[in-house]
Amino acid sequence: MPARPLPGAAAAATAAAALAALALGLAAAAAPAAAAPADEGLELTLLATTDVHGHVRNWDYFADTEYTDDDVLGLTRVGTVVHQVRAERGAESVVVVDNGDAIQGTPLTYWYGYGPGRAGVLAGSTVHPMAQAFNTIGYDAQVVGNHEYNYGLDLLAAYDRDLAAPLLGANVVDVATGQPYHTDPEGRPYTLIEREVDGRTVTIGVLGLVTPGVRVWDEQYVDGVLEFRDMVTTAKEWVPVVDAQADVVVVLAHTGQGTVPDDAYDPAALPEDVANNIAVQVPGIDVLVAGHSHQDVPEEVYTNVAGEKVLLTQPYYWARGVTETTLHLVDDGAGGLEVSWDGDDAPRAVARYGQDVPTESQAVLDAVADEHATTVDYVNTPVATSVTELPAATSRYEDTPIIDFINDVQARTLDAALDGTALADVPVISQASPFSRTAVFPQGEVTIRDIAGLYIYENTLRGVELTGAQVLDYLEYSARYFVQTAPGAAFDPATGTNAAYPDRPQGVPDYNYDVLSGLDYTIDVSQPVGARIGDLTYPDGRPVGDADRFVLAVNNYRQSGGGAFPHVADAPVVYDELLEIRQLLIEEAQRTGTIDPATFADASWTLTTGSVAPDPTPDPTPVPDPTPTVAPDPTASPTPTPTAVPTTGPTAGPTASPTPAVAAARPGRGGLASTGAEAGVLALVAGTGLVSGAVLLLVRRRHRA
Repeated sequence: MPARPLPGAAAAATAAAALAALALGLAAAAAPAAAAPADEGLELTLLATTDVHGHVRNWDYFADTEYTDDDVLGLTRVGTVVHQVRAERGAESVVVVDNGDAIQGTPLTYWYGYGPGRAGVLAGSTVHPMAQAFNTIGYDAQVVGNHEYNYGLDLLAAYDRDLAAPLLGANVVDVATGQPYHTDPEGRPYTLIEREVDGRTVTIGVLGLVTPGVRVWDEQYVDGVLEFRDMVTTAKEWVPVVDAQADVVVVLAHTGQGTVPDDAYDPAALPEDVANNIAVQVPGIDVLVAGHSHQDVPEEVYTNVAGEKVLLTQPYYWARGVTETTLHLVDDGAGGLEVSWDGDDAPRAVARYGQDVPTESQAVLDAVADEHATTVDYVNTPVATSVTELPAATSRYEDTPIIDFINDVQARTLDAALDGTALADVPVISQASPFSRTAVFPQGEVTIRDIAGLYIYENTLRGVELTGAQVLDYLEYSARYFVQTAPGAAFDPATGTNAAYPDRPQGVPDYNYDVLSGLDYTIDVSQPVGARIGDLTYPDGRPVGDADRFVLAVNNYRQSGGGAFPHVADAPVVYDELLEIRQLLIEEAQRTGTIDPATFADASWTLTTGSVAPDPTPDPTPVPDPTPTVAPDPTASPTPTPTAVPTTGPTAGPTASPTPAVAAARPGRGGLASTGAEAGVLALVAGTGLVSGAVLLLVRRRHRA
């Protein structure tokens, strides 16, 4: 294995000449940390990023242009901030960390993680572009995020090899050895960073933790190989070990702030978002860096069970921001140092946003220039011609051809695979989610970036067998995405989606709403959760029976339990060839050369708010008072799904929790949802227009079932 590059300050020194070229009006050379009398202590600065998701440059590969205004982002801006802070405060007094989810999320990381660039990274002939960027900036420590596992353990190992900084994750255990899988060069699941500040040696201990949802989301890679343990329990085990050796204890926790009360915390449940629980339940932590949920929380202070204060900071995702935490260290009375919480000396954290940083680091730009150019060429490759524009803007509340395109390709792929088997005559249905509200196939030339903008994740295709009753449960659970409206009221897309629940206080994200093709159905959002699906029929009008058999074409995330949809994680898997869905879409476009909705559009579902008025009769029945249906008790068994972050949340969410029959999650696995690279949720724009309460019947070309 090649020698690990120099971490942190050493790497920063190596890159100093290039970084000094930044036109920021800064001092030409880094000044030493300001000397201070011993009784006044000294200052240490922690700079943190999280959920970068492949955003090195301020470049939108899907739009083929730079991000602008408040969307300005990227490690090139982070590099500028790091250089500036080191120049102002002295490199020895600055520690730079990343909180995970770095190597997935853009076409750049796809090319080198799953695409043609993968082979070079695995062979060691190509340094992973994310490692190049982090090393150029000079990071000191990093933690794995859940998306670090998306491309398999071999790619993750190659990325770890390329990094200068240690890649940590103390709660990830090698099943074969029982030992931590992610360690520093000394074989520890934490790392100790020593710095000389104002003539004093300061030891910063860094422990890494990652949400255990990986066991579900990337089961195909980690099952039987890695064990993901509870983060709070693991922190209780290792923080005292780190605290005994360090002046400052930093926990990099790739997890968000959740909703599990401390007095009801159950480690066996392996909760996903527990940053607050770690801060409260584990003494000895000075700073906790949170992430995963894509929230912007520069500073929040907790008091733990020992009465100690803990600063939690969560940087803004996609390198839209870097948090700067200033710690004042004083003598601890035993020959060491400790963080002071006295008055003005108390730790403070502020966010430095990309939109406020005028220039990009030329050193970081140069480090990934070739990889960026390769990616731009790739995504702009034409694959087909579309006979008309196909937008995805309304796909979450009406059947659209662009989503039908996904389902058609998935269903036909599965049909072909099942031909000649015992399941050849079983109807194939397919699920797809509206990942992006901004995706569009333009009329005319369609490129890879257009398809990648529609299907933003590296999911693979699977097939599972379900009964008619299970399909109905599946659809009912999906329909909880909508806010309950009054019967007959107009549906407003701006407020009618992303319904909030006790288990989803931020609202159900778009990627956890599924539509099915191959069957017809209606969704009546005037009804309570669990009673919204009507007229579930075959294309010829026959009703679906509870015992009828179907094969569902489904992505690996959903089939593994992501989103806690009922039945699908336990259903018999009848197809799993590890074919990437996005690549299937690209290949289908290349094969036909033309994208024509006449060959795949299938208006199979409609949204309604019930009857607008009764049928006219000679003696009409009085119209009932159109008051909303009373929702079930909000305390009734919500599915234990964690927080996610839709950009456009509902203004008034229902109080109903899904009924137990619909919301039942797989024991020990359910209640998990992807909150890593959420381009399909976080790049959203509010929908416009109203959908009438009356159902519009559309002519269908064909159905697969």
